[in-house]
Amino acid sequence: MTKENKSKPKSLVKRFNTVLLVIYIISILITAPAMYYYTEDQVVSRAQEELVLLVDVVKSVQKYVATDLRPHFSKQNIYYSPAISGIVASARVSKYLKKEQPKYIIRNVSDNPLNLKNMATGLELDLLKEFRQSRMTDEISRVGSINGKEYIINAAPKVTYSKGCMRCHGDPSKAPADVVNVYGTESGFGWKLNKVVGVSIVGVPLDDIQKLTFERSAYMIGALTVLFTLLFMIINSLVRRLILTPIVEITDVAKAVSGGDLYREVEETSRNDEIGELSKAFELMRRSLVTAMKRLKK
Repeated sequence: MTKENKSKPKSLVKRFNTVLLVIYIISILITAPAMYYYTEDQVVSRAQEELVLLVDVVKSVQKYVATDLRPHFSKQNIYYSPAISGIVASARVSKYLKKEQPKYIIRNVSDNPLNLKNMATGLELDLLKEFRQSRMTDEISRVGSINGKEYIINAAPKVTYSKGCMRCHGDPSKAPADVVNVYGTESGFGWKLNKVVGVSIVGVPLDDIQKLTFERSAYMIGALTVLFTLLFMIINSLVRRLILTPIVEITDVAKAVSGGDLYREVEETSRNDEIGELSKAFELMRRSLVTAMKRLKK
């Protein structure tokens, strides 16, 4: 078979491969972004669920202190900050939680705290100002940066509704001795009733979201690549065996017949498809031509 004859089958295979390659590229362009945004949505949703749970834990701790512990110890004139202050209690819970789950954040901050470790900065200070500007806002949820890390955060204002707060945060001269001895009188005093004095913040990290989304996208691209590689191999094999080889055989017979070899038969086939019909039709034409030539000779 000449070089010209071989070029046609290769051209047909090339067309199939080109179509598959285009489909592969389109699949990647559609699947990769879809997987990225789907995974991102999953991670954010999971983080928000965890956030709701943490917020409920903090609220429950503070409610327990205010409802069950503070009245009991106040009647006995006993001051122990973790049993009197919901902020201190939730800070203690946060401290122990941090050891078990270091990625989470539970913060109770103020711009005038007793404990200077609870001084509001950056996003915390912005949230505090926002609550003061809009007293009707009970909760803020958003993505923000704390200590250089991205978190989904939930924040709620701390308001001095109870006169019990004034005992420790009002006039420093009337504050319990334990408070003054531990924290001094430089900060944490002068609070007023019904004022936003701080903000409670619970945060769930989003640091891993891009890593996770890229990993899942890479897995999907890898799976698609393997799938299309198998398709390339299978389809090429099928095209060569079911289409190209029979067509080449028919083409060889056609050329032989056109060169005068009328007795070069097309191989008999049991195929019941277009290629089978073509083979049978050509063989029928060859036999008719042989019959016609015999008649002409007679």
